[in-house]
Amino acid sequence: MSLWRVRTAVEDRPGGLSGVVNTLAEHGGNIVGLSVHTDVRGVVDELVVDFPRSPDAAVRELSGQCPAGTVTAVAARRREVGDDVTRALLLTARLRSHPNRLPGALAELLLADGARWTNPAPGEVDRGTSMLVPVGPLRGVLVNRESHPFTWTEASRADALVRSVMPSAGPVPADRVVRTAEGLGLGLGQVHESEAAALRALHRRCSPGTLRNRYFAGVSEPGAHMLRVFCDAERGLTVAVRPHGQEEPVALGHLMYTLDPGVGEIAFLVEDAWQGRGVGTALTRALTVVAADWGLAEVRAETTLANTAMLRIMRRFGASVQAREGAYVHARLPVAEAVQGGLGARNRNGGQVARLMGPG
Repeated sequence: MSLWRVRTAVEDRPGGLSGVVNTLAEHGGNIVGLSVHTDVRGVVDELVVDFPRSPDAAVRELSGQCPAGTVTAVAARRREVGDDVTRALLLTARLRSHPNRLPGALAELLLADGARWTNPAPGEVDRGTSMLVPVGPLRGVLVNRESHPFTWTEASRADALVRSVMPSAGPVPADRVVRTAEGLGLGLGQVHESEAAALRALHRRCSPGTLRNRYFAGVSEPGAHMLRVFCDAERGLTVAVRPHGQEEPVALGHLMYTLDPGVGEIAFLVEDAWQGRGVGTALTRALTVVAADWGLAEVRAETTLANTAMLRIMRRFGASVQAREGAYVHARLPVAEAVQGGLGARNRNGGQVARLMGPG
């Protein structure tokens, strides 16, 4: 006896399935599982069948009955027999702790040959044997399966699994207040090109050492190109920080996409007069929650050995820190572990900390 996963289009009418069942029974097939899919071809039934011998004869006969003329049969394993909903729930529970393992979970959910993180590019996806599952802006998981094409139902299941563990992105709120450990209220808002004068003034209030720690070079104030990058939602998110009730920003926080799918880069600039007051810690907390909402698995920070404040903050939130060539330092912070460790805890006002959302 051997298990096979048989997939065939079925006429969407009363009794349409009975012909398939009778054919399988005539060839000694025992149906132990059934799943109904919708697709461009109409209704597609997937049956897990226990055959006493090769299913080839049954597949040939079903092909003559199938309105689309295509019937596939692939070998199945014992552990694949079961309820699809149960499997999806178990995968969701697993991903709650390790969202960076999403590709493997999608491959298991869809019984695919493999899956990997990708930055989607035009023409990358073969819609027959590959399916791109969007995760967030400019990110996704590419799933491959050679045996048979993906259906609309499977695309829906994959999307539901992603949304169950990674909240969908939406517009950034116009304003949001977070608090430092000492209770200082800070207003966070996405920057716009109309704020160019205020952002340049912020840079002018920063010492050369502060600017060097942020930019690694002699940047005195942002030029037009840098400001466009700050305001470009396709690059990521830049927020200005204002003490509650004040107009002038005292800090900038950045969460930018990288070329590595599932990884973001975090950075911030705090003017000298506001350093040591918990602004950088509040920014790191807020931006890491944003990273979790975007579905990022990791945030990284590039800094220097001289930037002891940044290194102290990243270590406090559980980042691993490695020295690189020269005086540069590379910090890596796993998002899931950081959020579970308290980054998403409620602030003193009882509101959820900095639930800023990315572009849709």
